[in-house]
Amino acid sequence: MKKKGFMRVVLALLMSMLLIVSTGCGKSGNGGSSSGKKSGKTATLADMNEIPEDGIITKEQFKTVAGDNKKVQFKGTTDDGITYIWTYDCSKIQNPADQNLKIDFSEKGLDDLKKQANNANDALKMTMYGKGLICVPDLEVQLPEAWQSNSAYLVKEQSGKLARMSDVVVTAQVKEENKKKQDTKTEEEDSSDKTAKSTTQAKKDTKPKEGTTSLKMSVTSLDGDCYIIGGITEQQNKGASAANKAENGTTNSESEGSDESGNSGENSYNEEGSSGSGDVSDGGASSSGSSGKQDVANDEEVSGSSHTCTISISCATILNNMSDLKSGKEEFVPSDGWILAASEVEFTEGESVHDVLQRVCKDAGIQMESSFTPAYNSAYVEGINNLYEFDCGQLSGWMYNVNGWFPNYGCSKYTVQDGDVINWVYTCNLGKDVGDNSMY
Repeated sequence: MKKKGFMRVVLALLMSMLLIVSTGCGKSGNGGSSSGKKSGKTATLADMNEIPEDGIITKEQFKTVAGDNKKVQFKGTTDDGITYIWTYDCSKIQNPADQNLKIDFSEKGLDDLKKQANNANDALKMTMYGKGLICVPDLEVQLPEAWQSNSAYLVKEQSGKLARMSDVVVTAQVKEENKKKQDTKTEEEDSSDKTAKSTTQAKKDTKPKEGTTSLKMSVTSLDGDCYIIGGITEQQNKGASAANKAENGTTNSESEGSDESGNSGENSYNEEGSSGSGDVSDGGASSSGSSGKQDVANDEEVSGSSHTCTISISCATILNNMSDLKSGKEEFVPSDGWILAASEVEFTEGESVHDVLQRVCKDAGIQMESSFTPAYNSAYVEGINNLYEFDCGQLSGWMYNVNGWFPNYGCSKYTVQDGDVINWVYTCNLGKDVGDNSMY
């Protein structure tokens, strides 16, 4: 019995030692992971931060600056000499989450895309690997070449068409040596050949030159492929033609019109999409009256408003999923999908997206029900026009976006700003069918 008791003591001691050693090993990691899962307090983000190899800035890192009245930047570089800088406005971050800011760039294989974009002059593909955004960041892309385009759009393919996400500010600077060489060459040309050579030169000038280009834009999605499409605007072409006319004595009919590079003006793109930014029909508003369950929002009338925003309500996705719609709900789905066509409305400073929706629905006689959700500390819109969550499948319900961005927090926490474009859209596939992939 004594021997057995001794062995038990020895075994107990060995187990204790193993536990201590294993615990110690667990604490002695090098902490080098870019995911930010370090022991202890997370360091506050600096004004400028390098993007890690995996591209991820963690939720914990964003928590250190969320709500602050400042901006933080994240810088990345590629092997091809492209530099890109993300800028986040910390005051707009309400619900911190991981953000994958890595971007891969390519200018290859985009000829068909350029044709689709009205013979665009330049194109750049950006592949991103993130999901939902915690706010709408600005992005600057610095290229090691000088684009000849003077305007551009950020676009994304939706249903086989190019949907515009935002405008892009283009600033190109040609290398000084190239400018001097070109000026010298132009001076040496015989005046009799200038008209003929200017046409040839116009074609050549559409290609990138040695120098740099800055492309600045706002981004509303971090997932998949998007494209920067650049063109030479009609204003620039007319200016060049006018200069040629003054110098070479050409007539108005010769100097105006489309340029020789095939760009007859600013590139046009399809702006339709599930965000509701495309054309809408006048007869889109349809209501079933104000009957229905009681809404939780207050019914105060707006007085003294001096701000405006645009709001629309669409259930167009249901039209493609009518077989999944609950029986008896068909009458609440307008033939064109628009419950409320895009409408400019007034609001008072400090009002939320939920406030505006509740008032607009009341004024238009559109049924709407919402409830407060403590888990999210926000109102949740359950139904509009008697179309509720799960009415068209297990992944269906109402979502909202503002200026193309789907906020990652509730509608009563989003404060409306002057000029905002608010779109309420019904999804049948957890957001994927309306342009939001944050849940996938």
